[in-house]
Amino acid sequence: MTKSKTELPQRYANRASVNTIREVFDYISRYRGKIFVLKIEDSLIGNPLFPLLMKDIIQLHNIGVQLIIVTGTRTTIARNLTAAGIKSTFVKGIRITPDSVLPHIKLAAMEVVQTIISHLAAGGANGIMGNWTKARSLGVRKGIDFQWTGQVEKVRSDIVHKLLAQEFIPVLYNIGLNAKGDCYNLNSNQITRQLCLDLNIEKLFFIRSQDALTTKGLLIPPGAQVHPNGKILSNIDLSHVDFILSNNHTVLSPEDRELLAHAKAVISRPNGVNRVHIIDGRKEGRLLQEVFTSVGGGTMVYGNRYAHIRRATQDDVPEIMHLMDGYVKKGNLVMRTDLDIKNQINDYYIYEVDHAIYGCGALYDMGQRCAEIGAIAVNTAYKSKGVGRGIMQYLIQKARDKNIKTLFLLTTRAADWFFEFGFIQGRPEDLPEHRKNNYNMERNSRVLLLDL
Repeated sequence: MTKSKTELPQRYANRASVNTIREVFDYISRYRGKIFVLKIEDSLIGNPLFPLLMKDIIQLHNIGVQLIIVTGTRTTIARNLTAAGIKSTFVKGIRITPDSVLPHIKLAAMEVVQTIISHLAAGGANGIMGNWTKARSLGVRKGIDFQWTGQVEKVRSDIVHKLLAQEFIPVLYNIGLNAKGDCYNLNSNQITRQLCLDLNIEKLFFIRSQDALTTKGLLIPPGAQVHPNGKILSNIDLSHVDFILSNNHTVLSPEDRELLAHAKAVISRPNGVNRVHIIDGRKEGRLLQEVFTSVGGGTMVYGNRYAHIRRATQDDVPEIMHLMDGYVKKGNLVMRTDLDIKNQINDYYIYEVDHAIYGCGALYDMGQRCAEIGAIAVNTAYKSKGVGRGIMQYLIQKARDKNIKTLFLLTTRAADWFFEFGFIQGRPEDLPEHRKNNYNMERNSRVLLLDL
């Protein structure tokens, strides 16, 4: 029986709807238990669609996403100061906060936070406000005293974690305290950035009263993805961010430059934020669209998975030796001399951020499509930060690129960790002939194998 012309479009529409539902379920499974940070501009509060934005936020909370909200307060501060007949002074975008202004800023902060928490409560979610931001004075710069304007020192991530575990939604605002309990006026974007540096955050959203990163007048980097509507950048990686910041200084607004700089900082750190999103909070459903669809509705910034890993050079040998020293003393790694490393330097790779070396590893090609992974070492300050995992994934991918068929490694204490990458238990007899002859029976290392 032939389908009618009216039935066919409906069939394809139904299929599209089913695919969308499947996509949503996949994202729900992926993000349940993960932490999202939402920086919300207070200029959105008066928008008719703001209650719907808050309902969408509560929906994310209800499916198990852990949320932290940071409030922007600039619009409310400006309104309160205007009503009081006080004019603010800004220097390069930073507000000077004298004694007469600080009480109005604190009042504005409380007003915004209470509005956010009221909306959360109306939807059955428990928002909680608290001063968990440690700050210090911005001080005197180039002869200008910024008075009670401060800079973020740290966020009490231990408290935030406890609140998240109790299913609260912590709400942070633009007031920080120093060691004596003095209050400072802070930049909310800097609080957001510090949160992402102090905690393991899956996604960061900058939700504002304007569109995402617009393409109008913008010199677009090669490889950047433009949204189907042609008006905004959809997906960009860190190399695109550098290109945009370098080539569009007069086109980008100060806010866009600031957000891109923050995005780069929080993604670049070891085990940093996976994705940063800039979205327009005035558009209905924009937040859910960005979370649950592959196309999204804003600008997403992401990191190159292996951006921090490069081939080692002779200049890196002292740092590699230093990284490996602790592992050698514990018996985890075999002693290598600087000459050993220099002679095989092309086999070594390092994990580097801002010219600091956090980890290293080596891939030794044994010929006959067989290779050994070795010398995996991570700076003790960055263990459990994804550095070692990143190096291992990179070396495995590098072996695949070189058409290696079998990977092996020798380990005394870290077998369980290597099992996570698919390695299985082997025997010394499974090693290549020349490596088998060098096997140290006294050390009795475990042999692990991975077929690629």
